[in-house]
This record gives sequence, C-alpha cells and structure tokens, in this order.
Amino acid sequence: MRDLQSLQEVFKNRIFRIPDYQRGYAWTQKQLIEFWEDLINLQQDRNHYTGVLSLRKVQDSIWMNWNEEKWLIDERSYNAYYIVDGQQRITTFVILIQTI
Repeated sequence: MRDLQSLQEVFKNRIFRIPDYQRGYAWTQKQLIEFWEDLINLQQDRNHYTGVLSLRKVQDSIWMNWNEEKWLIDERSYNAYYIVDGQQRITTFVILIQTI
C-alpha cells in the first residue's frame, strides 16, 4: 500500500478515465450532503481521509487510440489511468472544484 497522497499529488500529470464496466455516477443527495459536511467541518490545517483510490495504468495500445487526451500523454508526459475504485468520490470532487 502506498503512502497517503494529497489531491494535488493524485492529479499531477495524470489523466483519469472510467472503465466501461464501471457504473455511472450514482451518488444521492444524502451522500453529497455528507461529503460537503465532511469538508466544511474539517479543521483548518487538517487532512481529510477520503478513502482508497484504486487506479490501473492504461495500456499504451489503448490510449494511442484516444483523440482528445492523446496530446497530453505524447507531449506533456502525462500518464493515463483507469479509476478502478473511488470513481464516485473523485467525480464528486471534480464537480465541486469545477463549480466553485
């Protein structure tokens, strides 16, 4: 098991894709409220444990067929990963950041 990482470390130079076998986004209002309350009740200068994020590196033969993100992998040396576990949490976080 790897050490805990900040969200900045998790996202740095990585592209995430959700594998086809994963369910779609399914969090209910209850789960969203719990997530939000966890964030607003977090004491300053404290970390929030969001659970395990399980990733699997995407094979070169797969991402070579991608259109939109391929340039980031080719030109900027990003790494492509499938989100195996933690998709609901990471999607919620990205939606929150995009919204604010």
